[in-house]
Amino acid sequence: MEPMPPHAMTRILPFRPAAGRLRIALLLVFAIAPPAAQAMAPLAAQARAPQRRHVFGNPNVWQYAPSRAYHVENYRIRLKIDEARRRIAGDEVVTLRPFAGDFQRFYLNSSGLAIHGVELLPAHGAAIPLRFRRADPKLWITLNHPYAGGQVLRVRIAYSGAPNGRGLTFIEPSRRHPHLHEVWSYGWPENNHYWFPCWDYPNDKASSETIITVPAGQSVVSNGHLARVTRGRGWVTYDWIESVPHTSYLVSIAAGPWRKVAEHLGRLPVDYYVPPYVSRRRALRSFGLTPDMIGFYAHVYGVPFPYAKYAQVAAHHFGGGMENISATTLTDTTLHSARADHDFPSTELVAHELAHQWFGDLVTERSWAGVWLSEGFATYSAALYLGHHDGVDAYRYQIWKDQNAARSRDLDFWRRPMFDRHYTRPWGIMGATTYQKGAAVLDMMRYVLDRERAPAVASPREPFFRSLRHYLETYRGKNVDDHDLMAAIRQTTGRDLAWFFHEWVYRGGFPQYRVQANYDAANGQERVRIVQTQRPTAVTPIFRMPVELAFYGAGGQAKTQVVMDRSPRQSFVVRLGFRPRFVAFDPNDHIYKTLDFLQPVASLAAEAETAPAMMTRLWAAQQLGRAKMATRQAAVAALGVVLARDRFYGVRQIAAASLAELGGRKAEQALLANLAQPDSRVRTAVVTALGRFRSPAVYAVLRRELRQDRSYAAAGAAAWALGKDHAPGAFALLDAALQGHPNRHVLPGLMQGLAATGNAKAKPMLERLAANSTGMAHYIALRLLHRPIGPPR
Repeated sequence: MEPMPPHAMTRILPFRPAAGRLRIALLLVFAIAPPAAQAMAPLAAQARAPQRRHVFGNPNVWQYAPSRAYHVENYRIRLKIDEARRRIAGDEVVTLRPFAGDFQRFYLNSSGLAIHGVELLPAHGAAIPLRFRRADPKLWITLNHPYAGGQVLRVRIAYSGAPNGRGLTFIEPSRRHPHLHEVWSYGWPENNHYWFPCWDYPNDKASSETIITVPAGQSVVSNGHLARVTRGRGWVTYDWIESVPHTSYLVSIAAGPWRKVAEHLGRLPVDYYVPPYVSRRRALRSFGLTPDMIGFYAHVYGVPFPYAKYAQVAAHHFGGGMENISATTLTDTTLHSARADHDFPSTELVAHELAHQWFGDLVTERSWAGVWLSEGFATYSAALYLGHHDGVDAYRYQIWKDQNAARSRDLDFWRRPMFDRHYTRPWGIMGATTYQKGAAVLDMMRYVLDRERAPAVASPREPFFRSLRHYLETYRGKNVDDHDLMAAIRQTTGRDLAWFFHEWVYRGGFPQYRVQANYDAANGQERVRIVQTQRPTAVTPIFRMPVELAFYGAGGQAKTQVVMDRSPRQSFVVRLGFRPRFVAFDPNDHIYKTLDFLQPVASLAAEAETAPAMMTRLWAAQQLGRAKMATRQAAVAALGVVLARDRFYGVRQIAAASLAELGGRKAEQALLANLAQPDSRVRTAVVTALGRFRSPAVYAVLRRELRQDRSYAAAGAAAWALGKDHAPGAFALLDAALQGHPNRHVLPGLMQGLAATGNAKAKPMLERLAANSTGMAHYIALRLLHRPIGPPR
């Protein structure tokens, strides 16, 4: 899953986050803030003090995986779906083996289901009726006599129910789609027992068969390979078999009038199921990179795709994505036009959910306390694929954004370890500490294991990826804990990373570095002083990390040295044959941290314009946005050069944000001069930055961008900026745009802009949107209504 409630989209009936849980909490952040604003939010985040933190979960609660008396080997689920009545009728056979003798009474998880009968199916002879008792969320079953440990038992359960919204959701026709009927499951974390009795916790794995009967004209996508399809009397039955053991939350069905778009990777079927009105071209725009992603993950992780096929279903009102084994379900809103594709691609969501097929499905955390082993890996893998597809700078930029999201969660909500048993409900442990910090920690792990190759494109020969191959092969089809990952690394590389896990997995926070660098010309050496300013607590340690220092001279000289920082205060002396023009601390930004490193504006300008590492240039562009008044014009001039010329779009985005921070006429002119940038992501950043300026020229540009820019992101940013700055006539302009049925990608900016005007008429407009809309518009409107909407300032 991805953070939304994260690895990323909305849902209806009822609203719960989805996998790659890339899911709604996150989604709301992304939907309300334009893409450029998301990238630029970290400008202030590193500098500000922590807010008063909440306490995570309940410190007095310790959550452990429940003990099992048996192992389930197989679920055979026969289900008939009555879409008109929104009901199901089930006939299930659970094959299990008890661990010990004298086994007679046990339970399966079951909620809201009417149980009509339970019987034991012996190897020979007639079925034996069994006594049972419902004690929601458990179905207690008593066998006819005690059985020995290891004996195979087949228990049949007949049941029915109306589980709409819990585990199984029915989507009905709408005015826009009058013939639409869909039924889809969402099992995470413990929802599948609302539509079939099961052991509904991740610490057991079984194979499965789903035999699903739906009205003729519908098709069903489920797990594994399609064994047969039978038709008759107005019904059709699909029989899917998944032989690779998996936890129960990964069992899934998605029934609907799907159009199948078929591709292959070698002999592996790669299929996309979309609503019938969606063209093949539109489906491929969102999912067409999937075969390349599968090939990349199989190569870098060293383990071929483990299942008989990979399917993706685009379902209505589904939130984000859910990594069901071999059959991911995603929101239909990930299907978009060519115009939207550059600013709102599906790449990250699709890559995140696909990565779960290895991390989360093939190898699964034993308890929810270790869910970062799924979500952190999926978030990290999506960043890896961006690096493969778009270049190493794209990978580093994504990891930087992950660091920022994790740091904001730490500063504004709570500081906690990634592995944490104090959650009250499984959903509580989801969020940036699990997803994005997980990705950042894995990036650091790779760096610690092989500092030479860490900045480069991922290679299966690296110690980190060799360790992951061993991890996946060793625990294939099994449950894992953090120590299993540690053991795989130790067995592959000989490196014991217990210290690393102690700091980054079992403790919270991050190093807050304050750095000073001074050149001693007489001795030709640089003295670098590193102070960790965070206050050590039971949760927050003093961190031990290798830190790369890079020195660059005015004549092109360069030297890099790695030092091991492990104390609250340390000084290091580096011999140089030149006076540094600038010094870069952790130039590729491998360390999840904050950094206070004051340098002259001239040094920062040289760093922003000439540093070879993209993250060094980005950091320097950030720092220039904090220049004091005496050096502000020099900073503006340097940022203007960076905005116009840097080869990576993310650095140009940050240059635009820093110009907005500095303000003034020259900064405004530099931004206006870059409105014609061909990359819409940079253009959106420029429009967002212009929202900090108030002049007739800026207002005219924002109105033009709202009406004419081909980028939905830029248009949405213009709407937000117009409302935020109370531009003359802003409310009327935004109101007219809203009445014109704007594209869903522009709508968040319009709603945000209307709310920001402070006009009293905005509140009833948002209330109507909340009452009459579904999906993202509904949730954005609700979120905005929770904020004060008062008279203009």
